[in-house]
Amino acid sequence: MKKLIILLISAILLLSSCTSHPIEPEHDLEFWIGENVDGFDFSNHQPKYGIMGGWEYYGIGYAPTLGEDGQQIDPEHCVIYTVTNYPDYSSNSRHVTRIEITDPAVRVYGLSISSSAEEIKSIMTSEGFTVTESGTAVRAERENFRFTFSKDKITISAEVTNHLGIVY
Repeated sequence: MKKLIILLISAILLLSSCTSHPIEPEHDLEFWIGENVDGFDFSNHQPKYGIMGGWEYYGIGYAPTLGEDGQQIDPEHCVIYTVTNYPDYSSNSRHVTRIEITDPAVRVYGLSISSSAEEIKSIMTSEGFTVTESGTAVRAERENFRFTFSKDKITISAEVTNHLGIVY
């Protein structure tokens, strides 16, 4: 029975490892969602502290300030990349699984935080995403990827599975 369970988990992980990332559009980012960063040297990127189960880095050219308590304070405009094991937390490869954009100069699919809800819905629908609007946010989803556009940030995320129930 144990061998069967291990075999099933292995098959699930193998199938989930076939997941890539959405077709990469023209954008102003250093990395794309789902991009494999195994072996990438992040020494030129300022790390962001406080995440459990992964690593966060500010994009090149962005750096936090330190508050009186020594805690990092994000710059008003920045890009932050989250790197975790992917497609499952037990996987051996590291990928970009979240991107947070607060810089209005950064564009993805030709959209920025300054784009209107109508423009976002139109473009993301034409790109094959299922689009919903909730309050002041527009969400676009396709496969296991989600884009959330709000007035002050764009968050792009990849769903990471946790088949083994890893607790950080």
